[in-house]
Amino acid sequence: MIIDLRNCNHSLPDAVKTCSGGFLGNDYILHSLSNAYHAESTITVGNLDNGYYSIEAWFQNSGGQNACYLAAGGDDNNRRMTALPVSHEWRKLTIRGIPVKSGKCTITLFSDANPGNWCKLCNVRLIKDDKPFEFLKGGDVSELLRVEDHGGKYYYKGEERDCLEILKEAGFNIVRIRLYNAPGNPEFSPSNRLNPHGYQNPAHTLELARRAKQHGFQILLSFHYSDYWTNGLSQFKPHEWENLEFKSLVKALYDFTYDFMKKMLEQDTLPEYVSIGNEIQGGICYPEGSVSNWPQLAELLNAGHDAVKAVSPSSRVILHLDGATDYNKYENFFGNCEFYNVRYDIIGTSYYPFWSQKCVEDLRIFCDYVSARFDKDIIVMETGYNWNPTASDGQPGQLENNGPVQYPSTPEGQKNFMLELFNAIKCVRGGRCIGDIYWDPIMIAVPGLGWEEGKRNVVDNTTLFDFKGEALPVLDVYKYNT
Repeated sequence: MIIDLRNCNHSLPDAVKTCSGGFLGNDYILHSLSNAYHAESTITVGNLDNGYYSIEAWFQNSGGQNACYLAAGGDDNNRRMTALPVSHEWRKLTIRGIPVKSGKCTITLFSDANPGNWCKLCNVRLIKDDKPFEFLKGGDVSELLRVEDHGGKYYYKGEERDCLEILKEAGFNIVRIRLYNAPGNPEFSPSNRLNPHGYQNPAHTLELARRAKQHGFQILLSFHYSDYWTNGLSQFKPHEWENLEFKSLVKALYDFTYDFMKKMLEQDTLPEYVSIGNEIQGGICYPEGSVSNWPQLAELLNAGHDAVKAVSPSSRVILHLDGATDYNKYENFFGNCEFYNVRYDIIGTSYYPFWSQKCVEDLRIFCDYVSARFDKDIIVMETGYNWNPTASDGQPGQLENNGPVQYPSTPEGQKNFMLELFNAIKCVRGGRCIGDIYWDPIMIAVPGLGWEEGKRNVVDNTTLFDFKGEALPVLDVYKYNT
């Protein structure tokens, strides 16, 4: 159904025009004024069959508004919205999972704009697809207890607040929590370099999970199966597992996963999502679980999956790789998962413009392909963007730059990047990309706090808070995307 924009009601006629010559030559709505303004253009569509709908529309947008979004729903309590990214060319916008329960849907273009800001909306289509859609938007908060214990404080508009409270009110609905077996053990390397006081061990993870659930968050739990950071190059087995025969290693991984999931169940904090390993493109628990031995790797991954499902059948299991947009990497890994009958629910990917050297549109195309190729939902497990060119110590952070993305390394640039990313995720075909987990949103600049003992903090210029702990404008992106 094409919406006739000429039938819209406008709250501020001086700021709104209906113009011709938009996308494909069609009429469009223009919000624009030389002064600061608030404007709404609203139309209610009736005689609809109840169910779930999506909206596809085309837009242009100057950026710079305090808020600029398209919203739709049967009533204000069930609205879904997408904030408009910056674009001086016609670009597609998508809203998914719009519930219609009373036969009508109200569509609203809203602008809270500064002088000279403008946006255009054209070719609005309302589509009944009967597909509910929950947009997952959150971040990794694993370092929160350590930040707080080092004296870190968080502020919203100058008022000191609980970090999780700020994130929840901003629109976060999920947090990721990493789990290590025995981090910080002084007798073993490299665990003795990581979190010497045991942060991110089972006890601290349970504590953080309780806090997260108290604030109403879903939880994405990441088992690292190590005492130290894991990724494609580093998958050290926990020291307690180092000398185990392979069958005993499989049992140890199963038992550890099962036992911790049971603890999560007992305190009523079961995770909705569980990642078996972290950036496992090279495998887990080297050398036995390396991709050089796929039959063994498959057995380990299935042990983790089965342990999760034995405790919580509803928890969705994720296999997480780095290198979004690397088609060969995903074809090889998940092709082998098919061949060796690895059980999992969702593909996880890490997307950083700096590491991938790819723009947001490249990510969308990649997600279209991978989700269709393997018939799996996909989630962006990690994303990071510099809001300052350097870390707080004046040296380059983890990300030397923001790759090919054209927004600057400023708070506004970070906000504009996330606006574009969220819309692109919703545009993935069939709603198969289900959300984004930012990394690291909360590891702010605190004296004595680094990524490992005695090291620098290399992510405090990618957080969602500034060097003083004040919430950055990017949090509005979470508020106006549902």
